Amino acid sequence: MPQPSRNAVLAAWIVHTLTASGAVLGFLALEAAFRADTPATFFWLAVALVVDGVDGPLARALRVETATPNIDGAALDLVVDYLTYVVAPVAWMLKADIWPAQIADPLAAFVLVTALYTFARRDMKADSADFRGFPAVWNLVAAAFAAAHAAPWPAAAVTIVLGALTFTDLKVVHPVRVKALRPLTLAALAAWMAASGVLIASADAPSWALPVWWAATTYLVGLCAWRSAMPARNEKKGA
Repeated sequence: MPQPSRNAVLAAWIVHTLTASGAVLGFLALEAAFRADTPATFFWLAVALVVDGVDGPLARALRVETATPNIDGAALDLVVDYLTYVVAPVAWMLKADIWPAQIADPLAAFVLVTALYTFARRDMKADSADFRGFPAVWNLVAAAFAAAHAAPWPAAAVTIVLGALTFTDLKVVHPVRVKALRPLTLAALAAWMAASGVLIASADAPSWALPVWWAATTYLVGLCAWRSAMPARNEKKGA
């Protein structure tokens, strides 16, 4: 097997460094969460989400597995994701009193433990490229709680349901890898993030933000429900 070129190795290390930067972003989000600084928490989590969205396609395009065979980029990504998708959001939900005080600590433990199943399961992704079960995107759930000003007990109920769905075969669309409706899904996700950012950052959000947020939320949740109802025999890789 031919040795990778120096440029290929350098490019691979740049991608790994980009992935690893998520740990720094996650720490910044965690530090902001402990200060109860909601806008800063979700700013850093949003940057981490963007980094997580671009490093995978870059890694595949640059064939980093071939250029740096001793580095497991997937394992690196999972370590960073657990921090940014789970630990930092849980810290914020505790500090922001999102859950009822009587059950906040047990709910935090519930989220931290159930999320581990997502990162450990070998069949995390279906043949269709959807995630199997709720994929521990607690950063998005926390942002939804913040944007919608969720009341404590409904937030607790949603948390329990989503944690339980981790162990199911519910299909949650991967917005980049699933080809069906991909442009619309990416647009809806971008609109959701923009509306969430406005609602979180501003006490007097513009009138368009909440309707856009609800429309994007309804589309994304409905898409996951529709794909979950699709017969397995009709699935195609990335379809």
